[in-house]
Amino acid sequence: MELLARQTARPGEVPRDAECARLDRVPAPLLACPFCRQLFAAQEARRCPDCDVELRPMHELPPSLEAQAEAAARGEQLAAPEYRLLPYTYLGRGRGALLLLAALGLVAFTLPWVEMTRPDALVLSGFDLARARTPYLWPGAAGNFLLLPLLWTRRTLAGLHGVRHISTLMAALSGFGVLLLLVLTPGPAARPHVAIEWRWGLWLSLALSVAASAIAVRLGGSLRTIEALPWTSADAREETSSGEILH
Repeated sequence: MELLARQTARPGEVPRDAECARLDRVPAPLLACPFCRQLFAAQEARRCPDCDVELRPMHELPPSLEAQAEAAARGEQLAAPEYRLLPYTYLGRGRGALLLLAALGLVAFTLPWVEMTRPDALVLSGFDLARARTPYLWPGAAGNFLLLPLLWTRRTLAGLHGVRHISTLMAALSGFGVLLLLVLTPGPAARPHVAIEWRWGLWLSLALSVAASAIAVRLGGSLRTIEALPWTSADAREETSSGEILH
């Protein structure tokens, strides 16, 4: 039958049996674990038995940490643009602006928030209020403080992209605290013997929180179009998250 198929095949046409045999020899696509990089056949498993995460096609994963280290030793760059290391001084795509706003938010926490004119003349900062009877102001200060190391250690576009949600939450905490303070403070009729005025430090904290939240939502920018950036040739092992989005 095979001889007959070869004889009846048209010039330049591959016999059906030979074509089937060639297709049988085509390797099946491999799936890999995004974390341990263990390989599996497509029909073998859908989740990694060790890491309990969904397997992905191997060609969709970024180069492994070992492959990046070997490429760096040869002076090559294997990582996709969004996984390449940026210098610590890179301030683009919202990183620098959010770092600045977080630092200013910490400063605003120590500025005058409330001025009391009756029964005593007293000026209180956000820090003073938090130490008194408004502990819900502490999360705002903690959020601004934690944003600094979080953003400083994110040196890839994918890393910045991966902390968008947590950065937005941290940036918004200060604004939530200010709004709670405004809503929960009794009005003048409920405190006839106490006269207070809101000072500029409170409004500055609210404005910084709104601006930081708006920037954090788009932190890292779009990954569809990536312009030429000042990539660093440092060893990829410096990236704590191995170039993967973990958040």
